[in-house]
Amino acid sequence: MSEIVIHVDSDKYNFVLLNCANQLTGDKRLVMSLKRLGFQVDQSNIIIPFQENTKIPILSEIQDLLSKFGFSRSLSEEAINDVQSFEREERLFNVFAEKARSIRNNEFDDSPDLVDDFKLFRDTLKINLQRKLYPQQLLSAFHMAFSQNACNFAVPGAGKTSIVYAAYSYLKQLPKSDSRYIERLLVIGPLSSFAPWENEYVECFGKKVNSLRLSGDSSISREKKEQRLYSGSPAELTLIFHGGVRSLQKEIIDFLKAQPTMVVVDEAHRIKNPEGVWGKSAIEIAKEAKSRIVLTGTPVPNGYEDLYNLFQFIYPFKFKSILGFHFANLIDMTKSDDFENPRVREFTRNISPFFLRIKKADLKLPGKEEKIIPVEMGSNQREIYDFIETEYIRSFKTNPSGSIKDVLNRAKLIRLRQASTNPSLLVKPLKNALINNPDLDEVDPNTKFTNYSDEFLDDSEFFQKIFNYSKLEVPQKFIEVRNIIENSIILKKEKVIIWTIFIQNAKELQAYLLDKGLESRLLIGETLQEDRENTITKFNDPLNLDFQIVIANPFAVAESISLHKGCHNAIYLERDYNCSSFLQSKDRIHRVGLPENQVTRYYYIISNNSIDHIIEERLQLKIARMESIIDEDIPLFSRLNDDDETDIIKALIFDYAQRT
Repeated sequence: MSEIVIHVDSDKYNFVLLNCANQLTGDKRLVMSLKRLGFQVDQSNIIIPFQENTKIPILSEIQDLLSKFGFSRSLSEEAINDVQSFEREERLFNVFAEKARSIRNNEFDDSPDLVDDFKLFRDTLKINLQRKLYPQQLLSAFHMAFSQNACNFAVPGAGKTSIVYAAYSYLKQLPKSDSRYIERLLVIGPLSSFAPWENEYVECFGKKVNSLRLSGDSSISREKKEQRLYSGSPAELTLIFHGGVRSLQKEIIDFLKAQPTMVVVDEAHRIKNPEGVWGKSAIEIAKEAKSRIVLTGTPVPNGYEDLYNLFQFIYPFKFKSILGFHFANLIDMTKSDDFENPRVREFTRNISPFFLRIKKADLKLPGKEEKIIPVEMGSNQREIYDFIETEYIRSFKTNPSGSIKDVLNRAKLIRLRQASTNPSLLVKPLKNALINNPDLDEVDPNTKFTNYSDEFLDDSEFFQKIFNYSKLEVPQKFIEVRNIIENSIILKKEKVIIWTIFIQNAKELQAYLLDKGLESRLLIGETLQEDRENTITKFNDPLNLDFQIVIANPFAVAESISLHKGCHNAIYLERDYNCSSFLQSKDRIHRVGLPENQVTRYYYIISNNSIDHIIEERLQLKIARMESIIDEDIPLFSRLNDDDETDIIKALIFDYAQRT
């Protein structure tokens, strides 16, 4: 049996097994194995295709198969060179990974070359960056610039945008002949992140950036977008929505081939699904990026498997060897919920060189004050709330579950929240009351919600009380909001953001405040992007007092927006049980960049003897648990079930029994 020579045709991305077609195709079992590799017969040769990232693994598999079936084999000179290059690259990558790990852990004092690199990095930023970075930001930026492909999992409010701009400014000033040289930035993120990226550029570099928005601007046609991408002098900063990448994938790939570009995925947990279109399109363009950065404060909202796509993005050709585990393995590790599991420790060590996390405790933010303000419902509201609560308690006793599957129970909890704040909300169908609310987003779209105004028609007198509520009474919470604003905000020439879950509440509160001479702006899902950005810009300017009040919905304004420069007060008209969105809303005004003596104040308005009191108690327990998770290197938020309100229902039943 003659020796089989394995040749590599790099131009065509094929392995060629020379002059052996008759020998190999005579063994049916071997043919079945070769079929998995997509082999073809070309005259007397066997052709097996590969991709750049599968080249060495497929070569190893070919050699193993030939050996298994008793064929001796050898490599052509070209194949030997490829293997040697791969092994050399692996050795260099391993050295690089260890250096990245030492930077991440701030343990590189014994490495003279890294010490010199860090000094050069700091000196460069002093010249090129106007914004001064605090120590953790500086270390994160150095790690990012050194790695070029990295994940930053800093908590919200840690200044991730400034970290990216610092790393970018260093890479941009390198000689064009340097393999690390970067000339442009492409940011994939939510529409709400576009203005912050443009504004932060001004803060970091003292000048406006030439930017191109590929999403969210209907005035720019597709043809114009393509022209800008193919331009000889394209924008320095290009911005695109996660869901917009696919439609311009080819054009973006061509752009990245022509321009040395750092590609950043902001709020990267949105591309975590390996089967999702957003993730697949981002990974395809990543293959042509000079540098790849992932930013998210919630890297593993479901489990370790959420990191799979993020690392595939930063290292599309090496991510499997970096992770060391398959996707299914990561799911199993999440389910085990065992941090002492050797596989979890191994996985964490594998990925540790390539991510850095600034924790909440690292920020050392100035003080905050939180004040619970109890209010007594008006007589009409009290009667309405008590009637609804009594009706619902009966059904809760038969099924005390508030999991995501118990759609009607969760809907009843929403109705109780509405009644505790403003009974006028009960008139409209539930689906109209909440826009972009995760309480409803997770529900099967075929589910038909009961219109809970209809269920009161059995008692026409009671329904009329709900229907006429706005004519009879002003919600006591509205009155308390006005008192806080007039006594603690306006007189001090300060600003306040009012958070409300319900869209109608936002609109009715705005009308009530305007009737009392208090002007406000809305930041809700239906606010146009241009109006939203204009509102945020003015509100964030401490010297601009055109309006001092913003009314916002946490599900519409929870990500990528900073309001801390102009606003240091927040009023919560009501809260739901979603801990993540609540903490994110708080982070809008309590984040890096505040003066040391600045106090941030939160006011929580709670209706006495209502579901508000139960939510406050249970939410505080949940917050304590989540904050301990937040300060872990890899925060596994699935350990905190944000979709189950069963404990709220049980506490509500107990509280009702105590009161009645």
